[in-house]
Amino acid sequence: MDQQQGEAVSEAVVKVGDTVSDVAAKSEKAVQDKIDQATPVLRDLRERAETAMDKATDLAQQAATAGAETVNRIHGVAHDMANQASQAATAIYQQGARAGGSVSRYAAEQPLTALLVAAAIGYGIAYLIHRP
Repeated sequence: MDQQQGEAVSEAVVKVGDTVSDVAAKSEKAVQDKIDQATPVLRDLRERAETAMDKATDLAQQAATAGAETVNRIHGVAHDMANQASQAATAIYQQGARAGGSVSRYAAEQPLTALLVAAAIGYGIAYLIHRP
């Protein structure tokens, strides 16, 4: 009986080994099939991600370029406006100096008329200030 039990155990071990081998082979094939199915999807996802990154990089570069151009334009406009304001201030100062010189000359040439004009202007301002 021991021999029969030993043979039965041996046969059972062989059957279990064969079953385990079959299950392992089927599992390996199923896993390999899933890997084969997932590989193109992963490749496609990687390509799409690379495309998206390239587009994002291009957009960032375009935005940076546009920002730099805008800053340069604003700087140029501000510089032009400062020059124009300086020129206008100089022109106004020169006109004021000429007007002051003209009034001084007129007052020196016609002191009585200048005094009467100044008195009239002062009276007009006083009248406007003290009016009810």
